Amino acid sequence: MDEETVMRNAEAWDHLDEAMFTSSLISDKEREKGVVDDGEDIYPRTKEEALHMDEELKLAMETAQEPDEENFAERYGMLREIVDWSLKRHSTWKWSLIAGALLGAGIFYYFKNDQEETIRRAKIEREQVKEWHAIDVVQTPFDKCPDQHANNAYSLRLSAADKYKMYKLIDLKSSVEYNQKSSKEYGLRADTAKLAENKEKYLNNQKSYAETAVKKRAEYDSINAMDFTQIHEMAQQDLARRVESEVSHGNTLYGYMVYLLILIPLYIITGYPHGYSITKHRRRSGCMNIFRKVGFGIASFCFGAGLAMSLLPDDIVKTTYSDGHTETHTEGNAANLIILAMKFGLMIVGAFIFCFVASVIMTIETFYGLLENFNWKGWMAKLRPPKQVPVTQ
Repeated sequence: MDEETVMRNAEAWDHLDEAMFTSSLISDKEREKGVVDDGEDIYPRTKEEALHMDEELKLAMETAQEPDEENFAERYGMLREIVDWSLKRHSTWKWSLIAGALLGAGIFYYFKNDQEETIRRAKIEREQVKEWHAIDVVQTPFDKCPDQHANNAYSLRLSAADKYKMYKLIDLKSSVEYNQKSSKEYGLRADTAKLAENKEKYLNNQKSYAETAVKKRAEYDSINAMDFTQIHEMAQQDLARRVESEVSHGNTLYGYMVYLLILIPLYIITGYPHGYSITKHRRRSGCMNIFRKVGFGIASFCFGAGLAMSLLPDDIVKTTYSDGHTETHTEGNAANLIILAMKFGLMIVGAFIFCFVASVIMTIETFYGLLENFNWKGWMAKLRPPKQVPVTQ
């Protein structure tokens, strides 16, 4: 082999080494040793690094006099595979996350429809209050006011001004008595506390509950002094606020549903990053995968435990009649009703966790996908009008 061939082969190997040590993931110590401890660190983490590796490989192939030599071909083939993978886009979105988002959208759709009925009832109640007839509304001394509602008090509170007033007064009296009792209890705790920090905490709680009790008692006296017109106005404001709150809640449910439906296509569109971007953010992807596996694992456990409870058998009852013959039949176990409630509760919790984990991961990955997987700067530069060059006379 002549000297020129040896030199060109050596130059080709230099290009291979330059390509191999291009990635910024490789430490200076590894560069000095000429050995990469972790093979994954060879992968480029930016477009510039990937293009530089590609150029070095092209130069190595053009320079090499013996490209089929075993060691050279093996090294070149490994690096070429890495560069080709890094410059291509890869699908990273997952069907399981899309299924979770679809389930979440379905749940929000169900509750949104249910909320529509709640809004309808709230509006009917608001109109019912508007139609009250004027009546005499008497005052009720604090000590004569009941501290508990009657069984049908809630359903009757909107039928007339006096019933609405009494309902409000009972609520306020209960609040006054609860805060007075709590204030007294914390006062006793403060008297027996041995640590200064506990004593101070108990005294602060005592003061807070006492102030609330005074505030609620003043509110009681204020409402107790109201006549029909004032009670009517207060009730209309209360019902108007309730309608506004229920409508807002319904809009929130609808907003979450629409958000998930929009998120799904965005998640898919942004789920095709370049290989170098996957390498750059592999730690973040690893955290997301751990979060997904743990979350879906808990969701599967809850859902599976709920399904397993449906397999619990009924009691087998054996009956012996007077003529001596016996019959057996099954009867539902009352304890199974509690288990049935737990079953549905676990299944709901599992479904909620499944949807929550899916929506969080999809939101994070879509956000970063929009930032990292598209050339926003290049697009914005094309949209900007060209600079006007002044014409010199």
